[in-house]
Amino acid sequence: MEILVFTLNAIFVYFFSDWILRQIEQRRGALLKHRQLVFFGIIVGLALISFEVLKRLFGGA
Repeated sequence: MEILVFTLNAIFVYFFSDWILRQIEQRRGALLKHRQLVFFGIIVGLALISFEVLKRLFGGA
């Protein structure tokens, strides 16, 4: 069960990160110069936070 939840979370984090990046670019009015690095920063931050929350929810150490 946990593997399914973590997998669904990873998919959600990926698409949510893409949505955040698109919102940033839309408000800025132009594409970011180093788009991949910004995306990487967003996805790593969200992944660290969400996986830590899930780990605590499932009783991990």
